[in-house]
Amino acid sequence: MIPKVHRSSDMVRLLRYLAGPGKANEHTNQRVLAGDLVTASVFVGRVDTARAVEIARLLDSPRQTLLRGEPVLAVSHKKARALMAEGMSRTEAYTAATKVENTWHCSLSLGAEEGQLDDATWTAIAHDFMTEMGFADRDDQVPDARWVAVHHGLSANGNDHIHIAAGAIRPDGSRLDTYRDYSRAQDAARVLERKYGLKVLASREEGGTERGTSQAERARQERTGAPETEREALRRRVRAIAMATGSEAEWLREMRAAGIVVRPRYEAGGTDEVIGYAVRWPAHVAEDARPEKPIWYSGGKLAKDLTLSAIRGWAAWESGPAAREEALTEWRHGLAEKAVRPRRGAEAASPEMQDRVIAELGAWSRYMRTIPVGDRDAWATAASQSAGAFAALSMRTEVRPGPLDRLSRQLARAGQQPAHTRRPHNVHGSGLRSVARMLWAAQSPQASQVALATALVECLTEIGRMLEASDRAHAAAAMASTARRALTEIHMRAEGIDPSRPYRREAGSPAWACAMRAAAVVNGTDRRETEHQIAEATPLWHQEQLMSRIRPGGERYDEKGQILGETAQQKEKRVRDALDAAARPRTPAQNRSGKGADPTLFGRTRRSMQPGDWAAMRDGTEELHTYSADPDSSAPESSAGPARTPETEHPEHQPYRAPESNPRHDRDHGR
Repeated sequence: MIPKVHRSSDMVRLLRYLAGPGKANEHTNQRVLAGDLVTASVFVGRVDTARAVEIARLLDSPRQTLLRGEPVLAVSHKKARALMAEGMSRTEAYTAATKVENTWHCSLSLGAEEGQLDDATWTAIAHDFMTEMGFADRDDQVPDARWVAVHHGLSANGNDHIHIAAGAIRPDGSRLDTYRDYSRAQDAARVLERKYGLKVLASREEGGTERGTSQAERARQERTGAPETEREALRRRVRAIAMATGSEAEWLREMRAAGIVVRPRYEAGGTDEVIGYAVRWPAHVAEDARPEKPIWYSGGKLAKDLTLSAIRGWAAWESGPAAREEALTEWRHGLAEKAVRPRRGAEAASPEMQDRVIAELGAWSRYMRTIPVGDRDAWATAASQSAGAFAALSMRTEVRPGPLDRLSRQLARAGQQPAHTRRPHNVHGSGLRSVARMLWAAQSPQASQVALATALVECLTEIGRMLEASDRAHAAAAMASTARRALTEIHMRAEGIDPSRPYRREAGSPAWACAMRAAAVVNGTDRRETEHQIAEATPLWHQEQLMSRIRPGGERYDEKGQILGETAQQKEKRVRDALDAAARPRTPAQNRSGKGADPTLFGRTRRSMQPGDWAAMRDGTEELHTYSADPDSSAPESSAGPARTPETEHPEHQPYRAPESNPRHDRDHGR
């Protein structure tokens, strides 16, 4: 179960949305399942937008009555401090960091694979969730909040879910306690998953989560025309540069050289100790020439392992007094530092460099096998460093986040650990720095770096074995699945197969061979045996592919297995040929009056007909005139052979004559 908390200012707008058709008309059978005592006694059942307005007024009535409609304000002191650090005055900063929060809204969603729950179960879950959150059934005599639970069918992705809306003010005038409500909602979901036998999220139980991409970020990406969101771009670069540099000062210089604006966060009371940072891109201009306001992202908002303290733990930077003083000098340059040209190695794309990188990765894999399973700090550090190497290769081979970036993020989630469990200094050193440095400095590597990706995936499988040995089977299985899919996609792109287009997957096809090779690497099976199986199945598939070209009505696909669809040019040619054939003059069979069949006999006029309709009707009526008044004329031949006549079928028979009229017989048949 996934809870998602929102706060907003307009209760009526929220309830109208929940009872309405939805953004894509996906809401169906909108109904109220549960609520507080007053709300449930009146509004349980089907709900429309008019009734939703009444519910909204009831939920908001304590604020309207006791506060005379005054808004409930919430101030983000963290945002205010960040704005003041940018030079904004205190008054303006706190005004900008204040927003109205009259409503509290949370959705509880199940995965599509879990199916649907009945209304009685959802009702019980809603009551238990509000109790776990402390919004209802309290032991301190505090009245329940005004709340309602609405169900309106499956989401666009097929997820069964409910929405819970509550007013920010209780009936006694006290304010709803929303402190740490995000984490409290996760704790409540954990309790409900076990109570109702739902799927337990491994990410919540074992850690390894990351912040999702919001709709606003996607919309900003579309406006600016960027290949990825700003958060994704910053996350890839910050992680890759951290692994490719040897000191904190070098990390700062290289980030600024990559065009990233960096801002330090000093310890309170001075500028002698940097305890955090924030990054952003320079101001963008959208396609409609509107400037986009720059957005700052702290290290923790990029990823949990990209906070400054976490990077200092796993990046294994130099930590002597001279290195710390150099880093502090770089931090003090602040926003005034001008970008310089990033360092690039001329030999980075050479085959010798790739051989050196693969050899280093092999040594790193052997080193990880020596890490004790119980040394969580050591293998978490190894996972974060491997994530940095993947991010460096992703930066040089992927225009937008692809399979290598997914593997990097998977490893980064495995490397997350609480700050109090990290060692002050990394005792194992960094065996991947030279690898990441060479990958980051690459000038023009090919997008199909299969050998490098395979060597990196072997490092990832070692992390997976450590996870499985340390009773984190869910995380190990997720890592193996991600690695298998990502490496399959890398092999497919190297073979010239576009994974975004439909393709054949049966045994012997190129896509199947790519999946077999990826599975052999991830599962650690014999690769020579895998290649032998591929060599045996491929010729049979090629024979089937050749037969498909001459088989009528079959699915067409090329030698790579990509399914061939009708292109726009092919469709245009087919329509044009059909129109030409319909307009071609033909000699229809004559009817008894000696004229062609008139379309007005079928209830249509010539003026109302479209091009080609007359030819289609004419062709269809030809079969009606098997016999002609002209003894010299012959009936048209059909695909079954020449038309048969009574003389040719039974020469001794006479031509057909209509029977004599029988009044009683005609009357009985309605004639």
